[in-house]
Formats: sequence, C-alpha cells, structure tokens
Amino acid sequence: MKHANTDVIIAGGGLAGMSLALQLHNRNPELGIVIIEKNTFPVPDTTVKVGESTVEIAAHYFTDVLGLKEHFKQKHLRKHGLRLFFGHVESDYSDYDELGVSELFGIPAYQIERGTLENHLFQLLAARGIVILDGAVPENIALGNKQHQVEYRKDGKLQTCTSRWVIDAAGRQALLRNQLGLSTDTGHKGNAVFFRINRRVIIDEWSDNKAWQERICVPGKRWLSTNHLMGPGYWVWIIPLSSGATSFGIVMDDQALAESKITSFEDTMAWLYEQHPLCAKAIEGAELLDFKIMRDYSYGCTQMFSDQGWAMTGEAGAFSDPFYSPGSDFIALNNTFITHLIERDMQGQDIRFDSALFHKFNDAFFENTLSLYTNQYGGFGDRKMMSVKLVWDYIYYWGVLALLFFTDTIGNIQMMRKIMPNLLVSQKLNKKMQMLLSQRAQKRLVLPAKGVFMNQFLVPCLRQLNEVLKETDIEVEQALALNTELMRKVVPYFEDMLSDNPSMNIEDAEREILGDYRLCVLA
Repeated sequence: MKHANTDVIIAGGGLAGMSLALQLHNRNPELGIVIIEKNTFPVPDTTVKVGESTVEIAAHYFTDVLGLKEHFKQKHLRKHGLRLFFGHVESDYSDYDELGVSELFGIPAYQIERGTLENHLFQLLAARGIVILDGAVPENIALGNKQHQVEYRKDGKLQTCTSRWVIDAAGRQALLRNQLGLSTDTGHKGNAVFFRINRRVIIDEWSDNKAWQERICVPGKRWLSTNHLMGPGYWVWIIPLSSGATSFGIVMDDQALAESKITSFEDTMAWLYEQHPLCAKAIEGAELLDFKIMRDYSYGCTQMFSDQGWAMTGEAGAFSDPFYSPGSDFIALNNTFITHLIERDMQGQDIRFDSALFHKFNDAFFENTLSLYTNQYGGFGDRKMMSVKLVWDYIYYWGVLALLFFTDTIGNIQMMRKIMPNLLVSQKLNKKMQMLLSQRAQKRLVLPAKGVFMNQFLVPCLRQLNEVLKETDIEVEQALALNTELMRKVVPYFEDMLSDNPSMNIEDAEREILGDYRLCVLA
C-alpha cells in the first residue's frame, strides 16, 4: 500500500486533524501525511459537534494561515460579536440588560457550519494528494522513538501504517492521553446540554422597541451574534448556522445543573420556559436535529508534545470551557506548535528543547484561559461582574494571546524568551483580576434588569487593541510592553467598580482608556 509508511499519521480527521494536515502541507507539500478518520465523508453539513463559533485567533488561523478566506466568506456567517443578556422578562427583550457592541471592531470572526467546513477540508486535502482513510478506526498505537505504528480497522480488515510522527486529533477519545496516562484534573467543573433545531431563530424579533432595534448600527442583525442568555451558574448560547439551523447550548456549574433537573430534551424545554420563556417559544414546534448532555467536560494534559515524534491537538489534549469559544483557538495554537516541531525535525534539528518549551507556552496559555472560568460561573448572572469581566478578558486576549498568534511569535523561541518578563507581568495581572472576579462570583448575584446597554464598542482601549492586530508590521516587543502597561492601569479601575462602594467619578486618565464605561457598569 502506498501509505503503509509515511512521515505523519494524524489519528482523527475532524476539524483539528484536517486543519493540521493543511497547515503542514502548505508549509511542506512534499511531506507524506495519512489521516485516519472513523467517520465517512461527506458528513452532514449540520453535525453534532461543539465549536461552531470562532473568535479572532481561530478566525485568523482558518482564513489567513490556512488560506480559507473565500470559503468562510461564501459558506459561513460573519459573526456580529459576543452579546449577553441579563434579566428575567416574559414579553419584551428591550427590558433586558444587554452587554455587547453597537458595531463590529473590524477583525472578522465567524459562526461556522462544522460539517460544511470539514467536507470542504476533506475535498481540499484529497485534491492535494493527502491520503484520508475515512471509515477507519484506530485500534492500537505503538509508540517508538520517531518510529510509530498505528493499527486501524477499515472495511472489517485490520491494517497497519507506520510513520515518523503520530498526532492524536481524535477528540475526546483521547487515544494518546489515555494510553500514556497524561490526563489531569483542571479543578473547573462544568456541564453542557446542547442541541440543534431546523429553524432560524431571530432574536431581533423578540422586541418591537425601536430604540432597542437602533442600538446597533445595522438593525435586525443581533441574531448574527453569539447571543448568550445569562443567569447565576449558567449561560445559554444561541448560534445561527448558514444552513438555517440554530445551535443551542445550556452550560452550567454543578449547582445550576442540579437545580435545573435537566436529563432530557423535555426537561430542557421545561427549564427554558421557566427561565427564558421567549427563547423556549422560539424553539417550540421546530424539528430537533440532535441532543446531547456532557458532564464535567473540563480536563488537562501533562504533556502535549514530545521530541520522540508524537503530539496531541484540540480536544484530544485538553479542554477548558466553551465560554468565549476557545476550542478552535487551541486547535490553532496546538497545530502551530506541532507544525513548527515537525518542520524542524524533518530538517534534522534537535527538537528536545523546542518541544519542552512549546509545551510550557501552550500550558501557560491554557492555564490563563482556564482562570477565566474557574469558580466564576456563580457570577454569570451578575451584570456588573460580567461587564467588567468581558472588557478585562478582551484586553488580555487581544493584548497578549492574539498579539502573539497574529505575529507568529509563539513559534519564535528567541522572541518569546525576550518578551517573557512582560508576559509574566501580564499573567500576574490577569491572575489578580480573575481572583477579584471569582470572589464576587461566589455571591451569585442577580441585579434587577433596567434595560441598560453596556456598549463595549465605545471603550477606547478595545478599539485600539483591535486596530493593532490589523497591522502587518507589528513590533511585538513594543506592543506587548504597551499592552502590559495598559493592563496595569486598568486593574485598579476595575477593582473599584467591583467593590461594594464604587466611585461614580471618572478621572481623565480613566476616560482616555475606558471612556464612560464605568457609568454603564454601575447603572
């Protein structure tokens, strides 16, 4: 068989595995790649997978790094930001408190139809000569020192393929993580109920209030956001898909899940009618396409990459939480680290130091992302806490993580070591802010809804951070230093806003960074 021996075997042909194959092929078309995937292509366009919403890192990865910009423009929906609603209203959504943007910052993000994207990747890779063994199930992986053997079953027959590198991209099957005993407890407990219906849900139709409609620069386009309905210990996602279907998820901490008594779709609808009746009515009568409950979804991994020629990517390695849609971001990060390792190894370089350092970088990104969720779900119904949290989390995300990814600094070990002092400072500041948020979250506060609009587009520093990412010649060291100083200035303002007796006074220095956002937070 022509693929009996190859350079790279990727176990798993979903989004993580096929995007890695494309990234590797783009950089080295001569590299031999075999993908082993249990599903048979084409898969349904609307398929039961979490990860339909992207944010900036993943969007940049898919469109610019992988070269899929035209596919995303034509086949997927441009996302209109992250939008959160707070309150309990039965008749008109203009009475809810709303946290979001009046217009887009500029860097595109997308709501992705997972099946459509994976079918496109399959066709693209096959046309480039990459071997994709679909309908094949990996049964055994025998690891060696850059000489690995994978046994898989296809059409009832057990077959073998050997390679210099083997990558586990098989999601929660966790082939290598389980085999090597690398799983760790993150300390974050979360549970998700998710389903899709064959109906487009337009949240803009939930109110006829003209002022509410005109809050956003393109009225009638709220439905293109990743809309979140918030409550103590939970959030509900509403994600539109290009097929006309809509994805729903209810993500809960253990307390909220126990109180909800959800074990089935019928329970889910009963809970929605009680907590978010307009949402329940929008679903009523639609065809249910799929339904799934996932308990205790978060886990870590003690080693993602090895100089012995194996690695993990996507959910095969670690998963933090679905809030902010970081899953595809970590596919982008993991795949980029793996691509650099394979490229350097195939060039004959010693990658022992690189693999250890890349794991430390990846682990630091994961731990900082995990800190956004740990012990904070209790405050997800708290408008004040979340309005502070989102702006801080955006500052850290755009000012540090996205900056490093957009400039491909994460693969530049010399530059990463050079900027490490500022990275450590930014991580320390993030840790302090997340601790403040966690302390408030324990109160599980729900403030009375006032119909307030907390417009993040009017926050000057967010516009500036987003504009920097559009530049093609970013001076990373200088940009990170400026962003770290920005974070240092912002922390005391947010600490005061979260206090029991916050000031309503806005100093000039604060207004320059945050505008009048304090007045919205404390309304």
